[in-house]
Amino acid sequence: MTPESRKLYKLIILYFLSLTKQPMSNAIISDFILTNNYTDYFSIQETLTNLLEDDMIESEQTHATSYYKIKPAGQEILTFFGKQLPDSTKAQIRKYLSENRVSIVENTSIHTDYTHVKNKEYIARCSIVERGSVLLEVSLNVPTEEEAIQVCKNFKKKNEKIYSLLFSELSVE
Repeated sequence: MTPESRKLYKLIILYFLSLTKQPMSNAIISDFILTNNYTDYFSIQETLTNLLEDDMIESEQTHATSYYKIKPAGQEILTFFGKQLPDSTKAQIRKYLSENRVSIVENTSIHTDYTHVKNKEYIARCSIVERGSVLLEVSLNVPTEEEAIQVCKNFKKKNEKIYSLLFSELSVE
C-alpha cells in the first residue's frame, strides 16, 4: 500500500464515519469500500488498525463484530485534509449511506454480546441503541455459552416484540 493510497483509505473511512450517528460495523465499512473497488479486505483492516493506533477512531468489540466511531482527532484530520478526498468519492459515500440506511440502522442499532463470568455462568447483554441513545438494555445470567449465544440470536430476531412488551408492562400502572 502506497502512502497516497493509505491516506485515501483513511480519509474514506473518516468521512464515512463522520456522516453516521452510530458506530458502524466492520462489515458495513468493508462492504462500501469493496463494493466500490477501492481496495482489498486486508488493506481495509490495516487502515482501521492504523486509525485506531493514531487515536482517530475508537472501537467497540463484541464476539460477533467490531464497531467503529470517529473521535475528535479523526474529525480534526478530516477538517484539515478532507478537501483531498475527491467529490465523487464523497458522493458515493453519501449515496451508499442513503440507499442502505434501513439495513444500516437494523445492523447497528441492535447490540448483543456475552461474557463468561465464572464456571457455569455467562452474562448475555442485549441493547437497542438509536442515534447514540440507549433505548433498552438487558442483561441475563445463563448457565451455558450455548444459551448465551441463543439469547443474543433471539434478541436480534425479537427485539421489537421484547421492547414493546417491556415498555407496555413497565409503563402502565
